[in-house]
Order: sequence, then C-alpha cells, then structure tokens
Amino acid sequence: MNQEEQSQNASNRQVPPGYCSATCVDRASLQQEISKPELKTSDMFVTCNLPKRFEHPHWFNGYGCQVSKQHPFYRTSASEYGWYPPGYYSVPSVFFPAGQTFTNRLAAAGMYRNYSLNTGMDPVGYR
Repeated sequence: MNQEEQSQNASNRQVPPGYCSATCVDRASLQQEISKPELKTSDMFVTCNLPKRFEHPHWFNGYGCQVSKQHPFYRTSASEYGWYPPGYYSVPSVFFPAGQTFTNRLAAAGMYRNYSLNTGMDPVGYR
C-alpha cells in the first residue's frame, strides 16, 4: 500500500465519538485507559500520615497554568512561584498537623473584649 492509499483509508475511516484516536485506537483501549487507578504519592514514595490532598496532588486546582491568562502588567513574582500546581515530587512525604487546643479554647470562651475607655491621644503617623 503506498502513502496516498494509506492517507485515503485514514480519512475514510470514521472515528466514533467518545474517544481520541490519537491516544486510543479503539473503545477497549479507551476503557482500559479510563479504568487505570490514579497515581498517588504513596505509590512513588514512602509516606507517613499524609492527608488526602497530599496523597492526590492532581486534585489541586486554580493555579496560574489552569486558569485564563493574566494580563502581563499585573503579573508578580509571587504569581510566578505559584504558577504550577504541586506535583508528586513537591508535596511533603510526612505531615505533622498542628494541635487545635488554642482554637478549641478560644471557640468555647469567645474572643477577648476590651470595654475600657480610651483617653490617650493617638500618635500622628505622618504630616
């Protein structure tokens, strides 16, 4: 078969909707690709006590590369650092959560309220 006949056969072949012919050549390979388990951080590294958000870093969304383009005038160095979402190599492998004792006590007792009368002059910050 020469190249012209091959290109004609490829153009005549109808690709059913529902899968991309570039990666999946038939529906069975599409189903196989879909049914693959998602890769987790613990599959690649030894981890300890990781929350699900670190086990599945592909769940993170809203990063610069995932949203619409920002006007170049408003780009900052902070937006450069946060342009890409975390990957399997950048999430922590060990997680030590902070205790919630202060927050729990504050929630039970309430915020401190000051009812005293302020009689002092406020300092002038600038002139």
